[in-house]
Amino acid sequence: MKSKISIFALSFATVCMVSSCLGDKDSEYTYYDDTAITSVTLGKLKYYYYKKADDGVTDKLCEGTVNGGALAIDQYSCTITNAPDSLPVRTDLTKVTMTVNSLHNGIVTIKSLTTDSVYTFTSTDELDFSQPREFYVYSSSGLYHRKYTVNIVAHKEHADSFKWSRIDVDNEIKNYKSVKAGTINNKLVVLGETNSAKELRILDNGTWKKVKTFGKNATMVSDNNTVCVTEANTVYTSTDENLANWNSSAANVKSVLGVCGQELFAMSDKNEIMLSLDKGHSWMIDEIDENAKLLPSSDINFIASATASNSDVKRAFLIGNSSANNTNAVVWSKIVEEDSEKDIPWMYQEFKKKNQYALPRLNNLYVLPYADGLLATGGDFDKMYYSKDCGITWQSDKRFVMPTGLSATAASLAVGADNFIWIVCAGSGEVWKGRLNKLGWK
Repeated sequence: MKSKISIFALSFATVCMVSSCLGDKDSEYTYYDDTAITSVTLGKLKYYYYKKADDGVTDKLCEGTVNGGALAIDQYSCTITNAPDSLPVRTDLTKVTMTVNSLHNGIVTIKSLTTDSVYTFTSTDELDFSQPREFYVYSSSGLYHRKYTVNIVAHKEHADSFKWSRIDVDNEIKNYKSVKAGTINNKLVVLGETNSAKELRILDNGTWKKVKTFGKNATMVSDNNTVCVTEANTVYTSTDENLANWNSSAANVKSVLGVCGQELFAMSDKNEIMLSLDKGHSWMIDEIDENAKLLPSSDINFIASATASNSDVKRAFLIGNSSANNTNAVVWSKIVEEDSEKDIPWMYQEFKKKNQYALPRLNNLYVLPYADGLLATGGDFDKMYYSKDCGITWQSDKRFVMPTGLSATAASLAVGADNFIWIVCAGSGEVWKGRLNKLGWK
């Protein structure tokens, strides 16, 4: 039950109570001028969600409960908020219960949503927090008070939904025969094939700029810090965010595969994995633990990711298609240690016959590091496969979907800033950008 009082009346009543108690010679009380709200904990909250009805076709609305948990208090700004990821979509914030504790048993009140009146707070009240509320806490001496703003928010989007938006349609990309996407300093980079050459372009503040032209056999890789282009046994590298400055070195390699820490990997004309420890100036054959015929020879993807146990230890993947396997893609991996004198050889991860979740062989295969796993697509780009066990099993995951209406004769994908995935489409000129909602939550 709410008790409506004014701020002045509350202060006056508190002072009177103090005076009365001080007149009682049989009791001793200590009254404090300082006060604060020291903790706020939400009770159980209702939320609503949809799930398939018994017919397996229609959706039905269901009710669930979630523990609200403790709120964070900033005593400097006098603001109280919940953790960003604590409450799901469709949480009912109009009937919130909570417990509030105060310093030295200060009296806690809450201001009305419609008037300047305040009410004494009780933990049994169901309060409307569909908008921020003001709490007042009064010192036990009745002489001072502090005002807090309490803001409780629930997500407005589902955590595991993937949202795409088409951000551009570019005529030059539309005319490319093939495309390869990458990033440099969180800017989108595209190597596009024309009738006579390959053009390197960068998307800078919404405007495409052509920065360099290579021959038709050029290949490109990037890791957001470096762009590497291989052409006619020459490796061109740039770490400049606008790709204005380049270094070049002669190398007996067919194409650079990727970068993992301080190590640069490439494929030789003999289909051997090559390793450089000096940014491409010199190369050596890297060791493998299986027959080289099982190495990928087309649609090759190089992925480097930190291991969960040690940031100085990285895992590199080489995933693509091999002429030795007409059914599935091939997966190789190795551990790369920053301070190790000798790396572990590349290991072939064979898909066992009983493994029903092998990565299928897909033309134009792309594999990206995403959501603490590996995400693959290709073929008609109508399905995405996700692996959370370092490439051993791959399953179609309903969280990951390609954009509706995507049109392309050839496409390329890259991961950019803030966990966004870019898709660049030759044939239509479309450029798409999307991500899993929860990976954008701060």
